[in-house]
Amino acid sequence: MRLWFVVPVLVTLVFGAGASSAQQVNFVFDASVPVRETELPYKLDLGLSAVGPTRVGVDALLDLREIQKIVPERLADNAIIDNCGLQVRLDGLSFLAEGDAIDLDGDVTITIFECSRTGDRDFQRGEEKNALSANMSTAATVELRDNCAYFKLLDLTLAAPELNREQVLEEDTLESVKELMLAAVDLVLNESPLCPELPPELASLDPTYDKGGPREIGDGGLGVVLEGSVDVSPSTILDILTVLQRQELIPPAP
Repeated sequence: MRLWFVVPVLVTLVFGAGASSAQQVNFVFDASVPVRETELPYKLDLGLSAVGPTRVGVDALLDLREIQKIVPERLADNAIIDNCGLQVRLDGLSFLAEGDAIDLDGDVTITIFECSRTGDRDFQRGEEKNALSANMSTAATVELRDNCAYFKLLDLTLAAPELNREQVLEEDTLESVKELMLAAVDLVLNESPLCPELPPELASLDPTYDKGGPREIGDGGLGVVLEGSVDVSPSTILDILTVLQRQELIPPAP
């Protein structure tokens, strides 16, 4: 039997009688993303739908609401920047999804220290010169690169009480701190992409994602949706059939 005949028949078997009227099946898996030395858990809701005789559409919804709870707790009282003359400590953080946007708000403490050179490349932190509490607000989006979703800050605003700002920091200092914070956060985000991996029983699907972005789940819940497709073969369709049978979504093999 030729491949061009076998594949459409198997696609019909999977997305026809055994699937919903919309010809779609869904799988939900537990997954995680490594961030530095921590594994952050999320759920992967994988939707497969027939879009052609030899192609299957893929919608991957990454439910990040658990990460949304964990990250602010892990980052509280941590330094975003900590060098010889400057420390920026994150005192609190919250982030919410709203439609296809992500809004982040937090409080930071900016501390400036004396910094003296002790060698050609060595410096030593001295006494504290000034300190300032400020509010941080920013927005983030998602970029799709190499089948992975990367978070990226669009911009960042630091606001401090007018009296404190003039007494403690010059105008260009806040701007400098902002640029350093953007660079530091972008470094971490670029090291921590979301690259959804399928479980072994569906790994042969090897989907290609060509669109992606933030997605609100429920009321402010953070999610990311990736859209793409799979070039199917008899072996990948049989893998889908096997998983469907294990989950009792279609009858077992006779």
